[in-house]
Amino acid sequence: MNQSLLSVLPTGAATITRRETEILHMMSQGKSNKEIASSLHISTQTVTKHTKNIYRKLDVHNKIEALNKTKWLIASLFNNRN
Repeated sequence: MNQSLLSVLPTGAATITRRETEILHMMSQGKSNKEIASSLHISTQTVTKHTKNIYRKLDVHNKIEALNKTKWLIASLFNNRN
């Protein structure tokens, strides 16, 4: 990732895994932990663990904050490209 783009990311956000990204995407679609678990063939406890890791990495406390920060990060990345 471009170093200037990394400067807009909160500490830890650059380490969000592929699986965490999948879970964030499904969260943005309004899916419950049970639906996410079923879609990814994992347990709801695993979804909860990934969700806690996402919150820690984004420095947020709930799903709404995580989705808002993700939206802000994406917008920041695109704005810094121009």
